[in-house]
Amino acid sequence: MKKMVGDYINLTASDDFEFPAYVATPLEPARAAVVVLQEMDQRLHGESSQPNSRQARVKPERFKIAAPWRAVAEKFAELGYLAIVPSTYNRGVYGADFGYRHEFNGSTRGWHLVRPVEPMPTEKTMLDIQAAIEHAQLNTMTGGVGLVGYCWGGLLAWRAASVLTGVSAAVSYYGGGMTSDEDAQRQPKCPVMAHFPRDKRWISEITVGRFVAQQPSVESYVYDARYGFNVERRQAYDAPAARLSRERTLNFLSEHLMSLPVFEPDAVKALPLA
Repeated sequence: MKKMVGDYINLTASDDFEFPAYVATPLEPARAAVVVLQEMDQRLHGESSQPNSRQARVKPERFKIAAPWRAVAEKFAELGYLAIVPSTYNRGVYGADFGYRHEFNGSTRGWHLVRPVEPMPTEKTMLDIQAAIEHAQLNTMTGGVGLVGYCWGGLLAWRAASVLTGVSAAVSYYGGGMTSDEDAQRQPKCPVMAHFPRDKRWISEITVGRFVAQQPSVESYVYDARYGFNVERRQAYDAPAARLSRERTLNFLSEHLMSLPVFEPDAVKALPLA
C-alpha cells in the first residue's frame, strides 16, 4: 500500500499562463516539498505545427506528465515530501505521450523529441517553476522547497537556483548546458548539488571540470556512467551510479529541507503590527 496519493492540479503562472502539474502528497503532513523538473520531452510531435496537422488536433488534456516522472514524484512522497512535477513543456509544441520507447541511438528521429524544447524561452518556463514553488510552500509545514531536475530539467534547476525565490536547495542531474561559459558563471542563492556523467557525447568532461573549478560551493560529483544514468527505462541506466547519486541527493535534501523549523501560525499572530 502506497503512503501517498497522486493527482493533477492546474497552476497559473504570474503571466496568467495556465498549465497542469502532477502532485504526489504523503498521507502524513509534509514537512517540506520537492519540485521535480523532468528531462527532455519524451513526446513525439508532428512534423507540422499547422492547425490542419494530425498532431495539432490532439486534445490538450492528453498533455500531462509521463509515467516515469509521476513515479519519481511518488517516491519522494513516500519519503514524506510533497512532490510536484510541473508540465514545463506546455508552452512549446508537443504531441501524444509515448513514454520512454524512443532512444536517440544516432537516429534523426530522436531529435524530434528535442525540438519542442528549443524554442521555449527560459524566462517563461521560470514563471511556471515559480508557480510550482509557491504552491509547494503553501502546502508544507515549513515552506521549504527543493528542486530536483534531470537533463533539461537539471539545467532549469541550476538556473532557478540563481533567479527564483523560495528555493531552499537544488539538485541537478546531468544538466545539459549548465557547464557552458555563460551558465557556469551563475551565482546560486541556495545550496546546490550537481551530478555529472563521464559522457563525452552529450556533455564535455572538460567543461564539467571547469564548472567544478568555477563553482566550489556546489557539491559536485562525476560518475563513470552515461548521460541519463538515473532513469531506469533508458538504455543509459546505470544502477550503481543511480543508487549512489540517489543516496547523496536524499541526504542533501534532508540536510537542507527537513531541518527547517515548522511554521507556527500562532507565532505570526503574536507579531506586533507595524
